Amino acid sequence: MATIHPIPKDSEVKQMLGMLCGSDLGVNPGEPLATDARSNTIVAVYTNQEGVPVTACCCDVPFAAYSGAALSMIPKGGAEDAAKSGDLSEMMRANLHEIMNICSRLFIAEETPHLKLDALYNSADALPEAVRLVIDTAAGRSDLRISIPGYGEGNISLLST
Repeated sequence: MATIHPIPKDSEVKQMLGMLCGSDLGVNPGEPLATDARSNTIVAVYTNQEGVPVTACCCDVPFAAYSGAALSMIPKGGAEDAAKSGDLSEMMRANLHEIMNICSRLFIAEETPHLKLDALYNSADALPEAVRLVIDTAAGRSDLRISIPGYGEGNISLLST
């Protein structure tokens, strides 16, 4: 039987992202992100020790821009421009990759095996079939609206098989 990786509690997401983006971070229920081929949803995929995709964290462009900017204190104006245009700077993308790497810990519990960030896809249209399967058949899901102090709000969806 396949291992079910836990979907983190809102308080765990708040604690983890708060350490990275500011302790006043807000976490509230959100709407599911679109993950069809036309969406511009960014997808982080996590694999087990065998390299099989088992969990994913999807985020919208505003979350990517604001969290990526907050991690290295990029000015708010640049983050707002990126959130509107969808054109993330190289630094924002690198910071988002690091945030998603650290967020792998959210899917690990005492009884689950290790997993790791495998890839960060800039849009849902280029997802490999195995990643699409994780998204389409997720047994657990949490959709959250994240308020990043000093920047703005964005959405994430945490998915697990």
